[in-house]
Amino acid sequence: MPDGSSAKKIKLLLTAALCGAGIVFLALYFTDLEIADIKNWIKYWTDEIQTWPAILFFLMVALLPLIGFPISPLFIIAGIRFGGAWAIPFSLAALAVNLTLAHWISTKLLHSTIQRIASKWDYDIPKVGHENAKKWVLVIRLCGAPLAVQNYILGLSYVPFWPYLWVSLVAQAPVVIGIIIFGESFLTGNVGKALLGLAVLVIALVAVSFLKKRYAQPKPGSVDTAGG
Repeated sequence: MPDGSSAKKIKLLLTAALCGAGIVFLALYFTDLEIADIKNWIKYWTDEIQTWPAILFFLMVALLPLIGFPISPLFIIAGIRFGGAWAIPFSLAALAVNLTLAHWISTKLLHSTIQRIASKWDYDIPKVGHENAKKWVLVIRLCGAPLAVQNYILGLSYVPFWPYLWVSLVAQAPVVIGIIIFGESFLTGNVGKALLGLAVLVIALVAVSFLKKRYAQPKPGSVDTAGG
């Protein structure tokens, strides 16, 4: 069974979908809008997005989350632009670039600055060695914090790069896939695929609940900045 945190996320996800449907219903009932108007508006934006250059999306996913921009809307946009089959590997590749840049920034470029900021907020970030690197990355990826916060915490922990990268991608891939399928299908009117994407997200959250219970007590090792 999902724990309290994951159950809340599942309820929030379902509530958001129901609220979206409710807003559309109210807009149709109390205004002069018609379903055709909403379809035309959605079609306009999906057509507009599909004219944007591919490199723009890659840079958006790779760079914007570094400054705290939410990454989920970018995955939805990528799904609209490329379709699910291409958007998934494209988004994961851009995410890998984002994770690589965040690791370099937090361990090399701005490590001392970020450490001072963390100290002001009384964050005690442990230094992690090879023996516990994979487990620590998984624990942070399951904590529910924004992506940028997760990345910089892991960088401050001196997590070796390769465990940081591949565990992060494995942990986030199901959510990325679910968001792309759900968002792209919902906005393009394919209700069946939208429900499939929603199911993937729910399964991912249930899996997160299980893993959080199993890895709730991380035991970081000593400082070890060598690559994994």
